[in-house]
Amino acid sequence: MTLERAEELHKAILLPVVRVRAGNSGGSGTVIYSHVDTNGEWSTYVLTNQHVVDNIIKVEEKWSTLLKRNVKVDVMGTPEVHHFNYRWKSRATGANAIESDIVAYDKDEDLALLRLRSTEPVRAVAKMYPKDEEDRLRLTMEVLAVGAGLGEPPLATNGLLAGFGREIEHREFWTSTAPTIFGNSGGALYLAATCEFIGVPARIAVSGFGYQAITHLSFVIPITRVYKFLEAQMFEFIYDSTHTEEGDARRRKAAQRREERQVARDESTGNGEKADETDDYLNPFGV
Repeated sequence: MTLERAEELHKAILLPVVRVRAGNSGGSGTVIYSHVDTNGEWSTYVLTNQHVVDNIIKVEEKWSTLLKRNVKVDVMGTPEVHHFNYRWKSRATGANAIESDIVAYDKDEDLALLRLRSTEPVRAVAKMYPKDEEDRLRLTMEVLAVGAGLGEPPLATNGLLAGFGREIEHREFWTSTAPTIFGNSGGALYLAATCEFIGVPARIAVSGFGYQAITHLSFVIPITRVYKFLEAQMFEFIYDSTHTEEGDARRRKAAQRREERQVARDESTGNGEKADETDDYLNPFGV
């Protein structure tokens, strides 16, 4: 590999990957959006696995003045996103920790979206594989997996795209032979030829009663599921230039208000089965 190619890969696949700390646990994440907003400040979003931040997501009962009863609401902790600094574009010399907010998550999809509280630009953003073009992907295509395995600075490993359509808990996963280990969760799988982001390493294979890790066979949340997650959560501006961050935020708030009004109408008119007093779960992001 030439020096020029190594430097190209450093910017395209290493710099967008971050370490995520969430309380006593953590993993990896990938910067998938960073643009100037209407206030002239940089707005940056990081994609990770939901299980990376699960221990700082709590559900508590609180009084709703709209519904006049207790409801369950999300109470989010504050994950830290660590951007690494490098000397000679290769030697990690430390990391900058930036607080972030969990703005969307889906436990079934095992995906979460973080928004950095910093308004400064980041050095690199992952290039997402084009939507609805997964039919161009083929087995044996070379891939690169990047993640902060074991909490270390982002590390790249290479392998092959090994399988499509593996169903686990009613969700599709792709498989890769690029080695991954604990802490790679939430990182990135790239096509080596184009450095395009095609999925999120989420699980590793295990074998035997001792659950020995098979690090050279990993299960990846495919880019198709990433797009569906962003669409369902109304964060389409991340990949669709016809949407705006502010417009999608208004859509989410409007959807929440409609849901709250519908619940209030059903209770006041007696339509449908009356739920248990603590069973209605109001989540502003539609999960």
